[in-house]
Amino acid sequence: MASLVAEALPLRGWMLPTLDGLRIRTDCCRVRTEPPGMRFRFIVPVAALALLFLGGCSLAPTNPPPAMDLPADYANAGPWRPARPADAEPRGAWWDVFGDERLSDYLVAVEQANPSLEAAAQRVEEARAITRAAEAPLFPFLGASGSADRSRNSGTLANNFAGGRTRTSLRLALDLSYEVDLWGSLRNRAKATAARAEAEEGDRRSLQLTLQGDLALTYYALRAQDAEIALLVRTVALRRRGVDLAKVRFAGGEAARLEVAQAETELASTQSESIGLERRRQELLHALAQLQGLIPGQFALDPIPLDLEVAPPAIPKSVPSDLLQRRPDIAAAARLVAATNLEIGVARAAWFPQVILGASGGGQSSAVSLLSSSASQIWALGADFDWAIFEAGRIRANVDVAKARSGAAGANYREVVLRAVGEVENALSALDVLERQSVAQRATVESANGTVELAQKRYDAGLVPFFEVLDAQRSLLRAEQELTRIQGERFAAAVILVKALGGGWEQ
Repeated sequence: MASLVAEALPLRGWMLPTLDGLRIRTDCCRVRTEPPGMRFRFIVPVAALALLFLGGCSLAPTNPPPAMDLPADYANAGPWRPARPADAEPRGAWWDVFGDERLSDYLVAVEQANPSLEAAAQRVEEARAITRAAEAPLFPFLGASGSADRSRNSGTLANNFAGGRTRTSLRLALDLSYEVDLWGSLRNRAKATAARAEAEEGDRRSLQLTLQGDLALTYYALRAQDAEIALLVRTVALRRRGVDLAKVRFAGGEAARLEVAQAETELASTQSESIGLERRRQELLHALAQLQGLIPGQFALDPIPLDLEVAPPAIPKSVPSDLLQRRPDIAAAARLVAATNLEIGVARAAWFPQVILGASGGGQSSAVSLLSSSASQIWALGADFDWAIFEAGRIRANVDVAKARSGAAGANYREVVLRAVGEVENALSALDVLERQSVAQRATVESANGTVELAQKRYDAGLVPFFEVLDAQRSLLRAEQELTRIQGERFAAAVILVKALGGGWEQ
């Protein structure tokens, strides 16, 4: 590195022979001082002035995120509505379409108190601070320096001028330095850091959507569980009446002891199944608490069975291309592509010289009172010039590393887009299939109800054994349980579609 500092005497140009025969010539500023009371004069070459205005080029490629050949519509039909929100715009409360105030309160609590989301928010703040630090070198640096020392030279050394004297030296100066961004290295690094900070914000939004979606899924799983528990509780009551009836008939000699045993067995089996569902409910309850940042043991929720007659809300849908604007994970992946492209420019800039301009001015004297006098003034102008001529392929290797990272970021972007479209297609397919399955299952329940009534009449008439009634009742219970499960899955599919679409829209 050649340090070119303006001194009291003019500096001359110098020649640097390189390993491959290339010669680099540079001329320093000519600077000279004049006696106190006269103005300073210095000559700055045209080349030095041009350095201040050449920071306009960039060596980074301008590749956009890879183009995705998306279809005009999804394969699954639905009530489409164009949606064009940008990922950085406010999303609104997507859960309002479910019309459940309790769910709305829980989802807001996730946004405010979930530890994972809080950690993600801190990572965003860290990334933004790193961005501000990366932008700082684009501006001149100004600092203050000073020194104070007192020394005495030996008086017995031969040829020692003014030996044996004690001296005091005080120095106070302002130092200004500025790196001329000739090849866009500083700007590209700052832009890449800003893009990574935006990607971190996209990751935070994606995590928020995931956590809120998980809570909504857990909430509806809990409500479906409550509906099944309520079904089993009603069934237990019916089974108990059946046991009582069988005992009365046995006491009256109208039924065998086997019928009582069968009724009691069915009652115990249903009670056991009902109790087993309570464990699963507690697990779902604890998961709801943890997602809200609460201690599981301190969170309680009364049973809220899912209404089997209420269909899930119709979710406002968009077209595939809108996912590129809506989904925060896609936006984050696109910004990482931009960041890695800019980092290629940073790596390429190492092939070219680095120039730092500097200036310093202040006072130097042996007494504090004289530091401000004109005779004590000191100043300097200069430039640092650094050019890596031979580094055994290190720069090219770094450029190749940056290109490989950019290629990986592009491939990751395509993967994220494909996964997003697949998630939407799966959710739409699930909603369509579950809706048709729900219609068929309701018919099954109605048929099973008719079977139970007919079996009971046949049993009362003494035409069939009690086992036929029990079998019909078991079939009805399984049909009602399946209908409850399908209803819960329909609400879950609606939530999954919200997550797949990126969440949030203007009604």
